[in-house]
Amino acid sequence: MWARPLKQLFLNNISIKNRLLIYFLSLVLIPSTIIVTSLYHQSSSTISENMTDSIDRSMRMMELNILETLEQIDDITTKIYTSNTLQGILSSDRPGDDIGIINEMTQLTTLLDSYSLSNQGRTKFTLNLFLMNRPEYHLFPFIPHVYSVESVQNLEWYQSMPYKTRFKVLGLYQEDSKSGILPMYYIRTAKQLYELDNFAVPYAGMITADVNITDFGKNLDNLKPSPHSEVYILNAAGEVMIGNRIDEVNQPFIVSDLFKDNPTEEKQDFQAQFRSFHGEQTLIASKFIPLLNWKIVTVSPLRDLNGKLLSFRNVMIIVILISMVMALILALFLSNNITNPIRKFVRAINTTDSELFNVSINYKRNDEFLYLFQRFNKMIRQMKELVDQLYVSEVKKKKAELEALQAQINPHFLYNTLDSINWMALKKKVPEISLMVTSLSDFFRLSLNKGRSIILLEDELNQAQAYLTIQQIRLSNKLTFAIEAPSHYLQFVTVKLILQPLIENAIIHGFNASKGRGHLVINVSLEQEIVTLRISDNGSGSEAEVLKMQELLNGTGGDTASFGIRNVHTRIQQWFGEQYGLQYEANLDQGLTAIIRIPARKTADGLSNDHLLDHSENKQ
Repeated sequence: MWARPLKQLFLNNISIKNRLLIYFLSLVLIPSTIIVTSLYHQSSSTISENMTDSIDRSMRMMELNILETLEQIDDITTKIYTSNTLQGILSSDRPGDDIGIINEMTQLTTLLDSYSLSNQGRTKFTLNLFLMNRPEYHLFPFIPHVYSVESVQNLEWYQSMPYKTRFKVLGLYQEDSKSGILPMYYIRTAKQLYELDNFAVPYAGMITADVNITDFGKNLDNLKPSPHSEVYILNAAGEVMIGNRIDEVNQPFIVSDLFKDNPTEEKQDFQAQFRSFHGEQTLIASKFIPLLNWKIVTVSPLRDLNGKLLSFRNVMIIVILISMVMALILALFLSNNITNPIRKFVRAINTTDSELFNVSINYKRNDEFLYLFQRFNKMIRQMKELVDQLYVSEVKKKKAELEALQAQINPHFLYNTLDSINWMALKKKVPEISLMVTSLSDFFRLSLNKGRSIILLEDELNQAQAYLTIQQIRLSNKLTFAIEAPSHYLQFVTVKLILQPLIENAIIHGFNASKGRGHLVINVSLEQEIVTLRISDNGSGSEAEVLKMQELLNGTGGDTASFGIRNVHTRIQQWFGEQYGLQYEANLDQGLTAIIRIPARKTADGLSNDHLLDHSENKQ
């Protein structure tokens, strides 16, 4: 009972080199010894017996195949014989005109064709009907398979058929051959027909089924004892009915004295002899079929059968091959045994970044890898602690910077607006001040938004409209604007105060440098679940200005005056992800277009720029 724990302890505490040697010796020597010993004790005396039994089984299968085919033909001809169509014609009078004869022959042809089609996938045969008292049938040769008995009653095969036979295999039948074409041979079966409702009529006709010997032989080829065996079917006279070559058919079998040494064995069920056949040593076996008085003969070359006598040599070859395969398997096993820990180590290294260092290698063996993995796990834990500390510090710093950036937007705009209101009130004293104050009130209301950073796109556009109204009054109507936003887009959510800094930048850097009238268009569109806001002006923008703005957004350019533009880009990416944000492009005629892309969302669920900090604090 202590042997297994001791063995496991021994194997798990020895070096890899020694463990590989033990595995190699165990997996190669032990199976090889068992296989060679078992194969050595095989008895060569059973080879001939097994060979003969195999041939006997094959020939029994051939006999069964032949009898089943003939039984199948008998069943089909019986169904035709007893069919209402045929019995109706047999019991009726002869047709009185050509049309009646043609109709009758057509019915019989259709009947035969229906049973031929139902026999698809089995041994093929051709059905023919011969009826008494129908001499007119020969006048219509274009209707196949239906004939008069008078047309064949003088032929040898017809006269050889016994009177009132139930079912008869007439034997080999040769079709009339044409000049230059080899003759076609069939095995013909016949069944005589009688009118079932009138037994006073002694004989009404005959139905035959012709099986092409080629099709018959193909079924037997699948049952040959060996690949080069030849199969023959002999009739009672010893003539070949089915053979390997057409010129052998209807000829006496070449080994005419087969089994003549013992005439009493001529009709034994199974016999086998070693004989020379076509100049080659063969094993000739025969099997008698009593029901047909036929004999099945197989001729198997000894070069096929002697392969079994060389089984011992083959066994040794197999042993060698098996040993080689075992060695290969063992080599693969040893390779995996060594490389699996290494693969585990590589997987751990590759998943470190994506899993945030949440990786630990479990290894239970007491070998060199154990020390390596223990040191690796300790190093990962230390690195994880340092990264978490740095992560928390950076998130807190970024949050503070964003809050500071957010706070700088409102005072900056507040001071400029109040200054404009004061200037207009003191200098012009016009009623437009009411509109400006109203717009200013709307702007502050939408800016505060109860402290929420995510608002509806509708509120953001209303805030932009209020700001543009104030600027329009301030610039003495030198500024015109248009907001193009379909109503069904207004329920999407966005970060607040992303349009005002862009409008302010367009007015300051675009319109102030132009002596003409300024025009600004805000357009909202939706494509592939992305909301796009375009703020286009007709100012003095150019490709150089676009490059400057992109450098500003990338953090490589710009000054304090452009702080709000970068702030918009940063806040969008912080809330929605780095695939969204702000970019600029030049218009075809003049001016610039600021393009904002945000996801098409109708709820603020799951959006918070505090989630990064909360996540990092939870990890601590």
